[in-house]
Amino acid sequence: MSSSALVAVVGGNGGVGSSTFSAALAQAAGSALLVDLDPVGGGIDVLLGIEAAAGARWSEVRVGGGRLDPADLRRGLPCWQGVGVLALDGEAPAASSVIQVLDAGAALDSVVVADLGRAPTPARQAVVERADIVVLVATAQVRDVAAARRVLAGLGPVPIGLVVRRGAMAEPQAAASIGTPLLGILPARHRPAAPGSVPSAVRRVAAGILEGVQACLI
Repeated sequence: MSSSALVAVVGGNGGVGSSTFSAALAQAAGSALLVDLDPVGGGIDVLLGIEAAAGARWSEVRVGGGRLDPADLRRGLPCWQGVGVLALDGEAPAASSVIQVLDAGAALDSVVVADLGRAPTPARQAVVERADIVVLVATAQVRDVAAARRVLAGLGPVPIGLVVRRGAMAEPQAAASIGTPLLGILPARHRPAAPGSVPSAVRRVAAGILEGVQACLI
């Protein structure tokens, strides 16, 4: 039985913690590949506290016209809690390079979690078109819900579920306003977590969503 799955995560508004949720999904999968595709995110390796760890970032991945060897890719990446991390350290890569990385992850029979930026790019679209599910993370605030609707509109007709961070609106009301199924609820965000730390409540929601995705793929 294959354990391979591609889960994409995108923030519906700034500061919602979508990159931390991406990390939680990869952590729940165990042996996973976490792919950073947010050009303005500051690098997911920094978020995870592994910015000094040896290993390749996107700028060092050379695909060209050849084939990316899955085992070489996995061995060459920095590791965070058993997760191979491909951090973005510059501009978004070409869509063709992203597809090669996704194919390598599938060949490794790994869960691939892609942390996407809110703005449309060819790289983001390459992931969205292949994802088993896109998880939209948004805060239950009126302005943030409006922003999430705009992000949702740019994703196209793909399987999408919503994770809501608590705010002034009721979570079902926020989901209905955005127009996508509610998958989980996160607590209100009071302060950023320490680098590499994923709150237990976030881990629980991520684990439940990943379990559901994998069950649907059996």
